[in-house]
Amino acid sequence: MTGQPGAGDWRPAAPPARSPLLAAVPWIAAAVLAPPLAGGLVGAVAAAPLSAWRLLAAEPGIGRSILTSVLVAVAATLISTALAGAIAALVAARPGRAGPTERLALVLVAAPHAAVAVGLAFLIAPTGLLFRLAGGWVYTRADGRALPPDLPLPGDAWGLSLIAGLVVKEMPFLLALTIAAQERVGARAALDRARSLGWPAASAWWRVVAPQIWPLLRLPVAAVAVYGLSTVDMALVLGPSLPPVLAVRSLSLLFDPDPARAAAGAAAALLQLVLAVGVILAGLCIERLVRCGGADRLTVRPRRPLAPFASRLAAGLGLLVLVMAVLAVVTLVFWAGAAVWRFPDPLPAGWSTARLTGMAAGLAPAAGASALYALLPVVIAVPLALLLLESRARRPLHDAGDALIYLPLLLPPAAFLAGLQGPVLRLGLDGTGLALVWCHLATVFPYVFLALRESYRRTDPRPRRLARSLGRSGFGAWAAVMLPLTARPLAVAAAIGFSAGVAQYLPAVMIGGGRIPLLATEAVAAAAGLDRRAAAAAALLLALLPAAGFLLASLIPEPAGGRRRR
Repeated sequence: MTGQPGAGDWRPAAPPARSPLLAAVPWIAAAVLAPPLAGGLVGAVAAAPLSAWRLLAAEPGIGRSILTSVLVAVAATLISTALAGAIAALVAARPGRAGPTERLALVLVAAPHAAVAVGLAFLIAPTGLLFRLAGGWVYTRADGRALPPDLPLPGDAWGLSLIAGLVVKEMPFLLALTIAAQERVGARAALDRARSLGWPAASAWWRVVAPQIWPLLRLPVAAVAVYGLSTVDMALVLGPSLPPVLAVRSLSLLFDPDPARAAAGAAAALLQLVLAVGVILAGLCIERLVRCGGADRLTVRPRRPLAPFASRLAAGLGLLVLVMAVLAVVTLVFWAGAAVWRFPDPLPAGWSTARLTGMAAGLAPAAGASALYALLPVVIAVPLALLLLESRARRPLHDAGDALIYLPLLLPPAAFLAGLQGPVLRLGLDGTGLALVWCHLATVFPYVFLALRESYRRTDPRPRRLARSLGRSGFGAWAAVMLPLTARPLAVAAAIGFSAGVAQYLPAVMIGGGRIPLLATEAVAAAAGLDRRAAAAAALLLALLPAAGFLLASLIPEPAGGRRRR
């Protein structure tokens, strides 16, 4: 006997037949997203013959560049993951802090990499805010003159400044994902059961909760490692410079007028891909070893009394990283609005709104272009992601199929952008907005799909089935029911995609040819000059664009009810 579903009946009905359009959506998505990736990789391989690899191997200091790149990426990823986990463990033991911590992390995630790099450079420089606030014991000489300390910051040879910048930017990203993941798996109940066996909360979190949420974090952690290997904008601002990391050397070689050296640049871009694959495979091997060691077993009372102390220490360091991220943004505000700020004054002696207004007016074209070329990919990515999710809802596929969608996050951008330069130039699209939007779309779409997937899947299907039973068409039921229920997740996904588009640096340089001024390129270029106010103004505007997108998304209310229970 068939009746209305009860309150506890959450089993979805048989999926309705797919329309021809929905059946073609995966092919449409592949046709839009695959050409820049596949064509770029093929072009990079063709542009890097064996002679190019020999020339790259003969480059002075190339071994040091490779070693520094790997060390920076691995160190930043491990530190970011460990600190995010420590803070998440602290939050899991105190559920009331989860919401504010996650919101703060999301606010910091919105800041583009280049803006964070410029702010951090002004924060840790010998004449930066930290040393100004440290007091006279840091910089005062015997004769009373105030001189900054003689430290190679930023730009130290081993990339410590770059590691710090990556941790400041990526740790909030991993923290927000970790808090969301542990809420999804019910971390509080698991911790209560573990503590009833005598385990401290921190140890229990690492032994019980971390293995459960790791499958949800494996891809984001890998993406963080790949970005650490391939970052150019942060490396140009934070160093090292002699020799630079491999990504910066690849970019400089690609723009060399000598065709042989340009081919060596394509080889260096492919080498980034090889290193990224190696780092990911090494991480998978370490994960397998940890699993074989039984790290997720909860058998006896822990015999390591230092484990809770170490976790609290890591959580304290993680909170310090969050404070540094906030101070980096504050430093941008100070330098952008300061009229006079002499060393060693801790705060500006005066403020100049007229100067700030003038710099903002000069950067208005770049800000408008950044907003435009970040918004256009979102306009394409959001409907495409919705259609793809709807297509998969009517014919569910295994999550492993999503790996192809997330592939751009696991590819160093230079690896495929290097191969696109030749075709784009031959087609006459070099320096055009069309080529730039297409390249941005390949990177923006995975973020939009990733942000929207879980919310769309958890949406209660019963109101939609009820609308269909009352005579609504498939699209009518979706527009009347699903669109209001997913309006907030759609807005958040669009804001995340917009933030990712604003932060793009390499496509503007390699495909745009530098002829399309964007805030990311302006901020990096200004940071290399002597005018800190101009660099701070560009970086501050760069950070404000995504913040405005998230602010608009937060104004859309969450619908009451309509979501599945976890």
